[in-house]
Amino acid sequence: MLKGADRLTEKVYGFCMEQGLLDRGTKVIAGVSGGADSVCLLRMLDEMKEALDLTITCVHIEHGIRGEESRADRDFVRDLCAGMGIELKIYEEDVPRIARERSMTLEEAGRYVRYEAFKRELEITGADVIAVAHHKGDQAETVLFNMIRGSGLKGISGMAPRNGNLIRPLLILTREEIEEYLKNKGQAYRIDSTNNDEGYSRNAIRNSIIPGLCEIAPAASENIVRAADEAREADDYIRSQAAPVYDRTVSRKDDLYRVDIDKLSEEPGIIVRYVLRSLLTGIYTSHKDLEALHVKSLADLCFKQSGRYLSLPKGIGAKKEGNYLLIGSAKALEPDRREINILLNTDGETKVSGYGSFFASVEEWDAASEIPDSYYTKWFDYDKIISGVRIRTRMSGDYLTIGEEEKKKKLKKYLIDEKVPSSDRDRMLVLADGSHIIWVTGMRISQHYKIGKETRRVLKIKYKEMAYGR
Repeated sequence: MLKGADRLTEKVYGFCMEQGLLDRGTKVIAGVSGGADSVCLLRMLDEMKEALDLTITCVHIEHGIRGEESRADRDFVRDLCAGMGIELKIYEEDVPRIARERSMTLEEAGRYVRYEAFKRELEITGADVIAVAHHKGDQAETVLFNMIRGSGLKGISGMAPRNGNLIRPLLILTREEIEEYLKNKGQAYRIDSTNNDEGYSRNAIRNSIIPGLCEIAPAASENIVRAADEAREADDYIRSQAAPVYDRTVSRKDDLYRVDIDKLSEEPGIIVRYVLRSLLTGIYTSHKDLEALHVKSLADLCFKQSGRYLSLPKGIGAKKEGNYLLIGSAKALEPDRREINILLNTDGETKVSGYGSFFASVEEWDAASEIPDSYYTKWFDYDKIISGVRIRTRMSGDYLTIGEEEKKKKLKKYLIDEKVPSSDRDRMLVLADGSHIIWVTGMRISQHYKIGKETRRVLKIKYKEMAYGR
């Protein structure tokens, strides 16, 4: 127990002990903006200082966003620390410039400079932990934000009380409790005018979405936090089960990871996804680049044909080779652009190395005949072909015709509309009469070459696909 401490400080102290956030003699860096949450954090740490023999250093970052208001925040924190006898380090940063240079939002750049400053002070002072002032309301926002951007179980677990040397002592408190504490202490704090700007995604969640949910269920915010706690327990357990599987199935040489698909496929789907997520987490410095969709796409790739390639964010790629999944730099893994341009033999077989064979013949057409429906055998009006049929990869200016009106459509636009992955477009084969695409193999034939009432001779082409090639 703490001597003379109020109920809420006792609550936070108990939480810190239970979660192992603070020990006797801990050196703490406290991030303080001047807002209610961080001022509450600093005051409570100061109340625990004697009982735990804490050493506290306050760090304030002036972001260079709100002009005079931001500088007034800095002066407020300086006066607060002086009055409490706490050492203060101030960092003045140009967050808008950093956001432009690093292609970040202001929110992302602000977070980046804060945590870079905390890390620098950690090295300079030899401190043990960085304390930040996230509370239950922030936790609910984080869970909802991660959920709507497609995060997996890890994302909806929210923020952990401790993450390495980062601690969150106020996760046990609501915003209302923080304001109650400050009111009882007669402690002033600063209000950030941008908190009401719903151009910031988290502000929209805080100011509109959560209040709307609370109208439906008054305990919505508390329930979200409780669900996050349970999700964190589940996540911890699944990760513990996935860790030995990772060790058995994933190897690394330089910057290239190799996954043994045969061994991994013996595991339940959720373990497969956790192993792959763990692998990606080791590659990406920022988890915001990762979404559940990326992990699922990677898992799906395990069951594709050998040679398939997947593009991932930030210049990372994945490729299946035999029974292994390779993940690393896209430049090292992405298949080379292989140009193919072969004249079709219209009376026999035309082989395309690494792809398969085309069998063609020219036949007289009986108007009473029916055209069979087949993906890999097609019939064309031979007399409409002008310059001969070439089997090739796509080229600039390629097009095909669609519908009875024979409207021209660029091949590139057609492939995009059909959601053909960009990594596949340059490798797929087409049959062309000049720039006019007769047949996108396995997909559509051009309306212009379809058999009609006037057709006298047909070109029958059968494609026999071999193992997927580059």
